Amino acid sequence: MKSPLVSVLMTVYNSEKYLKSSIKSILKQSFKKWELVIVDDFSTDKSRKILRKIKNNKIKVFLLNKHIGRTNALNYGLKKTKGKYIAILDSDDMSCANRFYVQHKFLNENKKINMIAARVRLIDENGKTVGFHPSIKEIKDFNKIIFYKNIIAHSSVMFRKDFLKKTGIYPKNLKWAQDYGLILKFYKTGKLFFTPKVLAICRVLKTSMTYRKEYKLTRVKEQISLLFFSLNNFKLNTFQKYKIFVRMIINNIKFFLIQIFGI
Repeated sequence: MKSPLVSVLMTVYNSEKYLKSSIKSILKQSFKKWELVIVDDFSTDKSRKILRKIKNNKIKVFLLNKHIGRTNALNYGLKKTKGKYIAILDSDDMSCANRFYVQHKFLNENKKINMIAARVRLIDENGKTVGFHPSIKEIKDFNKIIFYKNIIAHSSVMFRKDFLKKTGIYPKNLKWAQDYGLILKFYKTGKLFFTPKVLAICRVLKTSMTYRKEYKLTRVKEQISLLFFSLNNFKLNTFQKYKIFVRMIINNIKFFLIQIFGI
């Protein structure tokens, strides 16, 4: 069976410390029919200097002349891709050498599946393994919990580009949870598959949006927004509705505390 082109989409913003290792993990892929589309969102560190030195016709670098945010950078990059399949890799993460082979093969052989996600190994800033995500139990329960909890690492997904015609691009109203927003749109319209194979390595960094205090309010607001999306777009059982309502209450309390006390 002929192998289609895989477009790897990477957005960069001040990733000088880990950028080279992320790109290197793509160069080492056993599957060779890929292109790498890199969108630098006006980095102010040495990331752009690193990218300017790349001399590889399989790697396309786009240096934006102003900072537009991750969601807009992802959507900009989607327009530049030419592959049948899109693989995401964040600029501080790495792909295992067999990732593209495994994922493209699965999508090639399973025409009704539109996105595949994988388990990932978690490492700290120094490269030490600190765990795996998600748990095997969570993967088994994926179809039950996806409506109220995102267990998919963005750097582990590969999806059919054509399916974006049905789902649309990354939700422009989301700055932090744009990956979860797209995943829910895929799940609403098509089918997803979660492999328990570890196919990516993700860094747990204190500098990421997930841990930075200035994004606390954004994270809570977007979590509430996506819980509402699930309520309005999926047929849920009583337990799932209960879990969503509990999370809404918790997030609304967090929202109140952040607004009043800044905690």
